[in-house]
Amino acid sequence: MSFQPKQILKISTWLLLLFCFVANESQAQQNGSIRGQVVDETKNGLEFVAISLLKLPDSTFVEHAETAANGRFQFPAVAPGAYVIKTNYIGYDVAQRSVTIEAGDNENLGVINLSVDSKLLQEVVVEREAPAVQYELDRTVFNITSDVQAMSVNATEVLEQIPMVELDEEGTPSVMGQGLTVLIDGRPSRIYGDNIETVLKLIPSGVIEKVEVITSPSARYTTEEGGIVLNIVTKSKSLIGVSGIATMNATTNNRYSPSLNVNITRKKIGFNNSVSFDFDKEPTESRIYRENRVGDLFFTDQQRTGMDIDKDFSYNGNLFYNFNENNTVGVFFGIGRDTEDEEEVLLTRSYNSENEDISSYRRVIDGTENSWQYRGGIDYKRTFENENQVLDLQAYYSTRDDKDIEIFDQESEWEDLEYLQHQTSISEDEGFTFQGDYVHPFGENAMLEAGVRAEWETDANEFTPLEFDNELGEYVIDTELLNDYESREKEFTGYLMYRNSFDRLSVQAGARLEKAILKTEQRILNQSYENDFLNLIPTLNLSYRLKNEDNIKFSYSRRARRPWWRQLNPFVDYSNPEDIQSGNPDLDPELINSFEASYGKFINQFNLFGSVFYRHSNNPIQRVSTVDASGVTHTTYQNIGTENYYGLETGVSADVVPNWNVRLNIGLRKNEVLGFDRENSQMSFTGRFSTFFPIAAGFRGYAFVRYRGPRAIAQGTMKGMLISDAGIRKSFFNKKANFSVRVSDIFNQMQFSRTLEQENFFQTSDYKRQSRYVSFSISYIFGSLRDSGGRGDSDMDQGSGDMGGGMQGGMED
Repeated sequence: MSFQPKQILKISTWLLLLFCFVANESQAQQNGSIRGQVVDETKNGLEFVAISLLKLPDSTFVEHAETAANGRFQFPAVAPGAYVIKTNYIGYDVAQRSVTIEAGDNENLGVINLSVDSKLLQEVVVEREAPAVQYELDRTVFNITSDVQAMSVNATEVLEQIPMVELDEEGTPSVMGQGLTVLIDGRPSRIYGDNIETVLKLIPSGVIEKVEVITSPSARYTTEEGGIVLNIVTKSKSLIGVSGIATMNATTNNRYSPSLNVNITRKKIGFNNSVSFDFDKEPTESRIYRENRVGDLFFTDQQRTGMDIDKDFSYNGNLFYNFNENNTVGVFFGIGRDTEDEEEVLLTRSYNSENEDISSYRRVIDGTENSWQYRGGIDYKRTFENENQVLDLQAYYSTRDDKDIEIFDQESEWEDLEYLQHQTSISEDEGFTFQGDYVHPFGENAMLEAGVRAEWETDANEFTPLEFDNELGEYVIDTELLNDYESREKEFTGYLMYRNSFDRLSVQAGARLEKAILKTEQRILNQSYENDFLNLIPTLNLSYRLKNEDNIKFSYSRRARRPWWRQLNPFVDYSNPEDIQSGNPDLDPELINSFEASYGKFINQFNLFGSVFYRHSNNPIQRVSTVDASGVTHTTYQNIGTENYYGLETGVSADVVPNWNVRLNIGLRKNEVLGFDRENSQMSFTGRFSTFFPIAAGFRGYAFVRYRGPRAIAQGTMKGMLISDAGIRKSFFNKKANFSVRVSDIFNQMQFSRTLEQENFFQTSDYKRQSRYVSFSISYIFGSLRDSGGRGDSDMDQGSGDMGGGMQGGMED
């Protein structure tokens, strides 16, 4: 008897719920609550004060919280007993309050006054400002400040300001030239949609708490798309009251992006909602010029102009219930709708060395794309008597239906090049994942983590091309281009990881075993393929803190990047007659070995960081083009041999004067592509400079410059480019409202260009979209977007998504 993913999801859901209720049957006591407010000597509320709840008589740690913007805090579920509330805020004296909780009590401690500790006051500047960037054992954490949030509309624009992260012409992120596994609150981004560009632009910047760039992922992480993990962490955790953020953004290039995030949390139950819209009318232009050196020399020139109109919608809901301080169950659900209308004109001309036309045509392309995406899942999290002992279970399911319709109307003086084509593509994707993680502490610093993951995914595509028959006066099916393709993938993984700290040395070591079975079937061609991958993935991270608090890190990781089903699909795509594309069912996984060493130093208000890295890829998967005798390009994917990547990254961030911060990052990189046709290498420079500074009347200014140097690819080079942004912002109503104006790509330099050169052809390609525009953004926060419980330092907390699942906030009563 076999179970389908939907059946497995239902069974897993009921089992998890049953387990949750059984685990809490013994919780007969009725909990109470504790709340209060922390203020300074001027009676203003203090934000981010650490509050510890300690159990008497032995002061055993029970729970942690942080104050909101108005200084308020709350522990919503406290078992009966005697406790001490203790504050900890650098630069201020410690304050303590005793309290006794009876069953059902709701204790209000009132106002807790903190006094300044003059001896520590000088350290406040260093400790409170440095966390804008944090360097942890296996990752660099970029905490998103209010300045960055106000100057960004969505996750895409936030990522543009993160050092190390680069975005291509489609909006797909990469780090140090390598593909990424993108997570949102620890969950794979594909749950939120198949197109990462759409997913990112539907996450409002105001709900992003931090971005984790995990260049040396621990054994906990699977990395399907590459050896690096990018985790976008939103504001989450158990929240209090009603809160949210409303945002409206408009640009001079006809883009409108409203969003609303609302959180309703009372006692043990929380309901978090996020809805986002995006309307984007974007002109694009591209050009391909090719010298065809097969036989007699001739040239091909293609120019494409178009208008893409995107209308996207996303809703995410999160319902969670805290049985008590140790057990939480949550349900995650959402829906997405993407539509795209495409209007393009493609002009193609082929001519000889005498500039005489060989052929030419004008192709008008009208396309529509409609996609519905549904997602849902359940989480269960249990902490034990030791708060570092954690069990985390997750099960989630997603499905997507997509229908694309394109009409090609091609006109030419050459009669055999004229035709009218109508084609339809219908895709259905379905995936189910179950994941369990367990952390067990040993003593004060050591912990062992283990986990399992099982994933089932099915992708199907039906392609029907119709060509107009002039003699019949109707469309007829072009049987040579029909496609009926399905892939079924099963993945089973398990990992074990150990972490410990010995005085100033921290160690994290682990291994992950991955087993993947991919079966594909091309029904029209009566072809089937099966790929079976088994990989052992070791990881090691070391960190040593010097006596002056400087930090040295070293890491090693080995990763396997498997080809995905679209790269394996042998179907031939003839939509561009000058560039015919297909997949390659014979692809092997790309194996990546990465080494990195770094050094971090804090000098007063300066934060200095430097790292060197080396990455070796065996069988890297890249797009490869060849040209036939008629000058037509055939593009597919191939394992191209090996690739070496060397790099040096340095950065400094500082507060020049109060409220004026500067960040500069510089990178020097070299990559080599070896073993494919010819050796290809490129040395390049990258740099980013950003600053926020105070100006008159409470406004803050913003300037941002980024440069991406050229990079070697299998058959040529990607060119570099320099982009500059500037803007101003102002806060109103006690920082609840923010208004900003931003000019993007001031000098209109954003253009993605590639040069390919082989023995029988030379080709340049350029792609440009409208990147210079003015954007206007206004946001309003009601309540206080904050974490009520703070975030732990364990790898479990860093790696797993909380019940929020995407877009949450919080408020004090």
